[in-house]
Amino acid sequence: MLHRLWRLPVLVALLFGGLATVFVVFPLLGERGRERCIATWSRWLMRACGAQVRERVAPGAEPLSAMRGTHGAGRGRLLLCNHISWLDIFAIDALAPASFAAKAEIATWPLAGTLAARTGTVFVERGRRHAVHGVILRMGEKLAAGLRAAVFPEGTTSDGRRLLPFHGNLVQSALNVGVPMVPIGLRYIDPDGEPSHAAMFVGDTTFLASVWRVTGHPTLIVEVHVMRAIEPTPGVTRQQVAREARAAIAARLDLPLDDTVPEALRAVRETAAS
Repeated sequence: MLHRLWRLPVLVALLFGGLATVFVVFPLLGERGRERCIATWSRWLMRACGAQVRERVAPGAEPLSAMRGTHGAGRGRLLLCNHISWLDIFAIDALAPASFAAKAEIATWPLAGTLAARTGTVFVERGRRHAVHGVILRMGEKLAAGLRAAVFPEGTTSDGRRLLPFHGNLVQSALNVGVPMVPIGLRYIDPDGEPSHAAMFVGDTTFLASVWRVTGHPTLIVEVHVMRAIEPTPGVTRQQVAREARAAIAARLDLPLDDTVPEALRAVRETAAS
């Protein structure tokens, strides 16, 4: 519990400092300068939360940390990530900043919502078909410009002990512009290697309650597993890519596949897919 005595004040200072940066400094910087700021700030935030980010690169894969500064040079990358916590975004940004597609509710979170919006997050209004098409176009524009973008195909957070079905709608943004898609497996563990549930953000947990739990945890390790990219071959569909990415993450993290989808989420997905 004593960890909170210094972590919470530092975290609040970082959030306000981040706001000042995106409003005052970002307009003066180019894309690469903004990426460096986001990566540095994300590393500080993870440290303030007592979390260490460790990149684990599978054979034949390209490290995310080597993907910095790709704006305007070569093809972008679409990252397909499993989803456990709000920390997922910052763990990836600490290695290689990306524009995330995230649920619209995040925009209402205190301080963090404004920061997300000002650092390139594309918000998805669930259940609105035309809104999803707009997100696909916006993500495609970023990828075509040589930037990284990231999505959570599960559509919601899980407890990290299983993989929910992957939805392929936003994968279309990468297929439209012909860029590689990279499966990313996220895992939270304690220093002894045992799974940690401190960062789990499921059910009725509020953002502030999650921050309180995370900052009170002694040490949290976030493993970011980077897998071999899936190339946009002719004829491949977004559903095929989603299945392949899910299978790769499940095999890498040794997670079972959970194909039971809550009815409310199923209805949202069916609306978005129509």
